[in-house]
Amino acid sequence: MIRAVKRLLLLVAVVIPSFVSAQSGVQPRMSPVPEAQRTDEQKAIATEFAPSEMANAVGTLLAYPALARRIFPHDRYITMESTLAPRHRALLGLRTAWLARSNYLWAHRAALARRAGLTDADLRRIAQGPDAPGWDPFDATLLRAADELRVDAFISDASWKALSARFDIPQMIDTIDTVAETTMYAGLFNSVGVEIEPGFADRLPSGIPVTVSAKRTNLRAYPTPRIPPAEPAPGARGGGANVFRTFNRNPPADRVRGAINTHITGMYTLMPRWRELLLTRIGVLCRAEYEYAAHLRAGRQAGFTDADVQRVLNGPKSAPGDPFETALLQAADDLWENDVVSAGTWATLSKSLSPQQMLDVLISVGGYRSGSMLINSGGVQLDANMADFRFPPAMRSTP
Repeated sequence: MIRAVKRLLLLVAVVIPSFVSAQSGVQPRMSPVPEAQRTDEQKAIATEFAPSEMANAVGTLLAYPALARRIFPHDRYITMESTLAPRHRALLGLRTAWLARSNYLWAHRAALARRAGLTDADLRRIAQGPDAPGWDPFDATLLRAADELRVDAFISDASWKALSARFDIPQMIDTIDTVAETTMYAGLFNSVGVEIEPGFADRLPSGIPVTVSAKRTNLRAYPTPRIPPAEPAPGARGGGANVFRTFNRNPPADRVRGAINTHITGMYTLMPRWRELLLTRIGVLCRAEYEYAAHLRAGRQAGFTDADVQRVLNGPKSAPGDPFETALLQAADDLWENDVVSAGTWATLSKSLSPQQMLDVLISVGGYRSGSMLINSGGVQLDANMADFRFPPAMRSTP
């Protein structure tokens, strides 16, 4: 038994982000819908989100209007409308784009950063990281929090203490959300191969090694939450579950993020079993026991066997299985490790899935990686109905 537990820990622990993705070489796998072929609905969406200046990203998502209408309001929120100052949004967004090796997001976030007063030197220092000389201590802590979320899906105690001494609860939620959702968009745009529009000159800075100022800890649950949940309102989303009560402390952010979650769990093209394979696997990779428990429960309802659960825990290469489902699990690992679905994984999945389904694979993993960062960092407590669906004891950070 002891040997089995040690083997399980080894198998799960080896999958950590590598920070060396070469995603910038990915050729477009999906193209924007040509303007002459757009429906009235697609034209309306393109017009609504034209101020984002992300014409190629918007145009690509026009192939899936229901998803586009949920993605871009959230991007607008974290870049333009959140409770954070423009400078702080820029620091978090650019550091995340750098670590995720997203030229597309770097180009766009750099343009916003320049409007907020950041210079060429500032942009290079963001790539160098929080330990580069010259940072204000608070700015350095913001950058370090981005690194921690990237490698550990969790903001450390030291960073949380420093940030929360200055930020209120909505700002703390927006801090996590800016990194979390930028990570989701990086995996989406990197994997699809969205090209940078003319007029955006910035690219990922050259000559700077990709390093991260954080370590994987797998420390998660708290005896009490870091963000106390609100009292449940009558008819509240999720029936008063702790996760909804926690992040409703910032209602504007919760509305736009919740629309993406609703898409994943309801208005969706993937079979429930496939969805739950993706969601439980990213929960394991992020060490988000809340997400794992919630979706293992749903996975069991969708037909998960004990062998399925072990493959989710141990990873797609751990044991022989259905090739398609192995590729689904590998897509989650690809995105976690390198923020891009590899060519081989993409080829396997796209033989069986439509473009809309491929987008749902990406948004499922990205959306629940994002949710895991929020849940872990906010200290969201397990709900009462999760007792039978927890991590194996060796993986738990608390009893």
